[in-house]
Amino acid sequence: MQELKILNVCFIFHLLLFISSCNGQNQLKQNNPPTEKNKLDASSKTTRYEKHDKVTCSILDKAGHLWFGTSNEGVYRYDGKSFVNFTEHDGLSSNYINCIVEDTEGMLWFGSNDGLSKYDGKSFTEVPVPWDDEKNIGTDWWNSNIVQCMLQDRNGNLWLGTGGHGVYRYDGKNFTNFSFTNDMPQSDGLHHNYIQSMIEDNAGNIWFTSMTHGGISRYNGEKFTHFSSKDGLLDDMVHSSFQDKSGKLWFGSIQTKHKGLYYLEEDSFSGYGKEDGLCDNFVTGFFEDKHGKFWIRTGSTLCIFDGKNFSPFLTEEGKELKGISFIIEDKKQNIWLGGQYGHIWKYDGKTLSDFTNKSH
Repeated sequence: MQELKILNVCFIFHLLLFISSCNGQNQLKQNNPPTEKNKLDASSKTTRYEKHDKVTCSILDKAGHLWFGTSNEGVYRYDGKSFVNFTEHDGLSSNYINCIVEDTEGMLWFGSNDGLSKYDGKSFTEVPVPWDDEKNIGTDWWNSNIVQCMLQDRNGNLWLGTGGHGVYRYDGKNFTNFSFTNDMPQSDGLHHNYIQSMIEDNAGNIWFTSMTHGGISRYNGEKFTHFSSKDGLLDDMVHSSFQDKSGKLWFGSIQTKHKGLYYLEEDSFSGYGKEDGLCDNFVTGFFEDKHGKFWIRTGSTLCIFDGKNFSPFLTEEGKELKGISFIIEDKKQNIWLGGQYGHIWKYDGKTLSDFTNKSH
């Protein structure tokens, strides 16, 4: 293959390489239901993948199926026995999938490098978002039409974080855009709010992280509050967000000169860095397993935190895992993870099984 709802957040590493209200929807296109032609034969030849071929994200749906988004092959659904592949041909807006969310009605939503799609269990439909800006792929690294992350809040609204135009809230009929001016203007002098991740906390606040030097923002349903260095946040390029089972909020930064892992207590941030044992100050995501251990995706390796000590995750051969884009748990509590070079692994607590080419 070509980097759950654990985080509602998925990894877009290729863009990091470049870094030193509205009318209701009109359905653009709806394709015929996918057929058996999409089912992949596990006996097919092995595919050779490169670093840019990534499994970008994953979720476990209510039926117990795993969905994997990829950087150029659309999405794969795994039912425990076989993989089925869906692409633009089936109605996806793009074959580069950044995030997947299942709403309370069982509808699956796919955020891509070219907008938004939904799947009702039978067919895919492209959902047009009323973008205010035209696509600006080229010399600049942002693209306002990228849906980079998503979540459904407790009121049923769907939130979209974009690759250059802040966030959109969709109530099922209308889109409302929220753009911030607390981030750094880009080369054209404008604020291109690149929202990398978002979460809703136990109190119903929604948190947004910025990759355009906007730090962290919180929305309480009425107003936005922005957090920066004065609040203990030393880095303002924040990649990831997570709330653990105890209710504590965690954030990952990618500016390696300071701490990479932050947690919030009483509106003040504290953190861990390499000097505290953190494997790398470049933190891109989190997962908490059934034992309460944190699996931390970093730029150099997958890192485990038991609440006191950090250590790299090692395979049975003693090797570290690098380029991890997603971590998720299936209904049997196996952990799935993967990322660059099309990697997909399943970990049962003892053995790491390679599923990278079993989808082909």
